[in-house]
Amino acid sequence: MLKPAQKMSESEMEVMRAIWAFEGPVTSAQVQESLSGRGWKPTTVLTFLSRLTEKGFLRTEKQGKSNRYIPLFSEEEYKKWETQTFLKEVHGGSLQSFFAALSGGEKLSGSDIEELKQWLLKQ
Repeated sequence: MLKPAQKMSESEMEVMRAIWAFEGPVTSAQVQESLSGRGWKPTTVLTFLSRLTEKGFLRTEKQGKSNRYIPLFSEEEYKKWETQTFLKEVHGGSLQSFFAALSGGEKLSGSDIEELKQWLLKQ
């Protein structure tokens, strides 16, 4: 898997989710329509598409007078990379530190522990 050079902002992630929903090449008009409830101007969406291309999340292909945007990562690949990066940067790669933070310092319940055990057994 290719690795992104940078993380996405929340707004960029929203644009990427719209693109991933199409499951293939998408035009800026399709992205704008998908995000119409957001109230962004077309130039705002184009700026995000440009940034995502510069950051290496999208590839652009010219089709006539418009561009088609192709994601270079699936949503699952990005989530995996982002989570691994977070674990390394914030918790020094320690799962124990990560789980302790998730539990808020409280003891895990028996069902939480059992759920974790079942998940770990599948790995």
